[in-house]
Amino acid sequence: MSAEPSPRSRPTTVIVCINVLPLIFTLDEARPMGCPWRIEWSTSSYGLFLRNIVSAQRYEPLFVGCPEVYIPRKDEAAVRQVLRQQFHCIPVFLDPDTAHRHYQGFCKGVLWPIFHNVIDVYNSAELKLDDCPSNDEGETYMKPPTSPPASSASMWQAPASWNPASQDKCWNEYCQVNRHFAKKVIENWEAGSIIWIHDFPLLVLASYLLRKLHGGSIAIFMHVPFPSSEIFRTLAVRTEILRAMLCANHIGFLVFEHARHFLTACKRLLGLNYKTSHNGMLTVEYNGRLVLITCSHCGTELHRMGELMARLEVDAMATSFQAKLAPHAAGRFVLTAVDRLEGLCGIPLKLRALDRFLAMYPSRRSEIVLLQAGISIDSRPNDYNQTKRYVESFVEEINRRWGTPDRPVVVYHEFAKMHSLQRMVVWKMGHVFLDTCVRGGLSMLPFEFLSAHHHAFEASDESESANLGVLVASEFASYARILNGALLVNPWKTDDVVSAIVKAMEMQFQETRSRFLLNYNFLLDNPVSEWGTRMLADIESAGEPSTAHGSTGEFMEIGFGFDYRVMQFTPGFVALNADEVLRSYIKATKRLLLLDYGGTLSWTSCLMDDEASMYQFNRNHASGPCVPALRKTDGQVRTPLTYEGRLSLESLAMDPRNVVVVWSNACRAELEHEFGSMTDVTLVADNGYFLRKAGAIEWESLYADVPDDLLWKDRVAAIIKTYVSRTNGSFVAIGDASVMYDYRNCDPEYGEMQASELFDQLTELLKKEKTAVVRGKGFVEVHRFGVNKAVAASMLLNYCKEQVSMPDFVLVVGDDESDEQAYRTVRSFAEASTKDAPACYTVTVGKKPSLANFYLDSVTEVLGLIESMAAIRNLVKRRASSPELDALHADPNLGFQANFRLGSNLISPTYVRHVSREFNKTFASRTLTRRCPTTTTMKKTKQQHVLSSSSGLTSPLEWDLPVWAQVLSGVAIGAAIGWTMRNQWRRHSP
Repeated sequence: MSAEPSPRSRPTTVIVCINVLPLIFTLDEARPMGCPWRIEWSTSSYGLFLRNIVSAQRYEPLFVGCPEVYIPRKDEAAVRQVLRQQFHCIPVFLDPDTAHRHYQGFCKGVLWPIFHNVIDVYNSAELKLDDCPSNDEGETYMKPPTSPPASSASMWQAPASWNPASQDKCWNEYCQVNRHFAKKVIENWEAGSIIWIHDFPLLVLASYLLRKLHGGSIAIFMHVPFPSSEIFRTLAVRTEILRAMLCANHIGFLVFEHARHFLTACKRLLGLNYKTSHNGMLTVEYNGRLVLITCSHCGTELHRMGELMARLEVDAMATSFQAKLAPHAAGRFVLTAVDRLEGLCGIPLKLRALDRFLAMYPSRRSEIVLLQAGISIDSRPNDYNQTKRYVESFVEEINRRWGTPDRPVVVYHEFAKMHSLQRMVVWKMGHVFLDTCVRGGLSMLPFEFLSAHHHAFEASDESESANLGVLVASEFASYARILNGALLVNPWKTDDVVSAIVKAMEMQFQETRSRFLLNYNFLLDNPVSEWGTRMLADIESAGEPSTAHGSTGEFMEIGFGFDYRVMQFTPGFVALNADEVLRSYIKATKRLLLLDYGGTLSWTSCLMDDEASMYQFNRNHASGPCVPALRKTDGQVRTPLTYEGRLSLESLAMDPRNVVVVWSNACRAELEHEFGSMTDVTLVADNGYFLRKAGAIEWESLYADVPDDLLWKDRVAAIIKTYVSRTNGSFVAIGDASVMYDYRNCDPEYGEMQASELFDQLTELLKKEKTAVVRGKGFVEVHRFGVNKAVAASMLLNYCKEQVSMPDFVLVVGDDESDEQAYRTVRSFAEASTKDAPACYTVTVGKKPSLANFYLDSVTEVLGLIESMAAIRNLVKRRASSPELDALHADPNLGFQANFRLGSNLISPTYVRHVSREFNKTFASRTLTRRCPTTTTMKKTKQQHVLSSSSGLTSPLEWDLPVWAQVLSGVAIGAAIGWTMRNQWRRHSP
């Protein structure tokens, strides 16, 4: 039997989604039968690009797009069959009104100017030629505006310009067209296919596709620039577009400048950061998924350009056009240009520069000519009419000033469509490719110009008279970043363009050849087909599911509309089953509940919200000073605990089988204000620096038995206040044992710059202090060395093991990054218990990537779970069915909580002294700034478990590393506790 074919035995289908198919439709009713439309491939530069981006060797293209013309409903079936069988195309048929509002209304009326960073090009001021004396006096003649011809841009209604301010009127049609595309893609998608979406008309398509195709490779490639964040934020649907784009696995841009603007918009509008990966791509973590960002520009197919050049001498259209232009170019230095008649292409700026050149160099007026082709557009009539008026009036005036009727200095032709052979005729005649665009995206024209001259380059060693061509390109064009041999100009600085023309005319052959070689090498290395293959390989790799932690994850659908998104989680992350938790809760007799405060037991509000101000400051019952209810790590304030939630928490804490711990990064005063009346609740403040056992009055300090000089707080606060005064939107939060600089509401880039400088300054200032400088998302915090929730969790578990007994039920509920450190610590402790392992539930609030095993959707669900547990206590108390339970309720001193209270201090001085010794040892070896982990051994005492070097524990110094290192330390702590507990059980087991 033959072996099974490899996965690459048949080409992978690539579904290329484009707004308009690269086809030309001509109605031919005289055809005898079948389809009444004659269809052929487009010869535009864009059409040639699309035909070659998918290599036929490894991939099979399938184009999905709209026909360029309106197809009557009676012809749709015949056209669909021809397109599928002969052109590998799937048509998307639209009604005229929808197509008009989608493309002219939203794409060209709203997105086009915004994505090019230009909303008003020429309307704000009248553009004029320089005042210049001439032989004949006369006024500049301007033709009245004319309507553009009906062309092929899939516009079936009369062209109309749209006001960007009315963008909401066409947004529904924009989404509707994207849904039509999604339907066609899904109908033709099969497992393993790649979906490649092209350009801005289909930006939200990925969102619709991801709702149905979770395992597919979806990519977007932008042909136009991406605007700066300040321009992009003027869009009413800015976040919807960003979220929809991030539903793709891969987003491609032409150059990094465009990608940088996109990444900045993601940071400013969505709060997302990016980083570089090992393979040179950028990655954005969005909802647990890694979205890859690449920057790559393509060239053109030299062999196809060679085929076109070979046809110039035999094709009737080419020879006719060449004969028409030859008399004007004979014996002259030829500047060539092909541009769309729109303001962004900058044709008036080009003509203005030529006019100044002719005025400055009279001797060269008979030596130079500009062959300018203008392509009509019908998608932006106002822009087209105004640009056309400028161009025609400038051409007429320049020829009147400097040319003659039979020898004009500007030869201008306007085309509704310009055939590729006509373009090659122009390029072959030209000595200079002149581009003065104001803002440019993907353009294949300079590569066509280079291809037209490559035969002359091959013969240039023998003849210095060979015309190799020179590129004079606008620095705002995308290709200017990759064609290093071009002369770059600022089109707004007319003298720059004039100097470039002069330099091109006077350039020595060797320099011309060297510049051509720089550009030509890019063509050789980046033909469209090879570029497309590389891009598709990246897209395939991006489609392989992986979480931000590097492991394969599971998908979960969240939200509706454009808030819909697919999150990717680590395996096993599921919604908490309340019934399962309650069953385990009922069976257990020694329960440990670790509950976060803000965002878990109470709601939080942003400082910028209107309702936040009423909760920012609370006065305690003794009429003492106001207590700031500031949530340090995210710039939010906590709402008071609800009355029902307070009753449920009190009821839970009164259960003799429960030990309830509320921990927070808040200060002691705030926790006392909110939970001071609950004497059965253990409180942990400042992320574990202060602890107060249930029933106690005094707080325990982590460093009570170790000299703890907090004089550093004043110095740190003074420095941070200086940064606050210079950074709008930032503030300082001073806790009992910490000082924090919060810049969440600042300008993202400026805030990061200030935070980076502050972090370095504080690290240097405090290098001899027993402190840790921690930088997180939106904050820089300084606190005592070895303080975080992972350490607090390990202390509580160690206290239970040594002085009480090991719990058989552990519930940890949190909501933010500081809680992540404790999840794995507690879970590792449970997993290390080989005998009678406790039921352990680590829960985060909200569906988000987390190290917890479970999630609850909101604070309401957390309070509901607590209320259910409290109700069970009352029910079980009434239905006690065993002597043990009867005795327990009769005498609460027999319970787990009573034993917890009877123990000594929660904080072991021996443990704290060990942490201090680790600090001194590391500081003495001058490794503090490097945060090098060390392995040590502690002596075994009655109050402290053994931390053996053989257990693989790392130094407590790692507790002050970034979050991932803190988590690993938490794992080690939990493993050590579990290991010790297992050994003790083995020694005491019969």
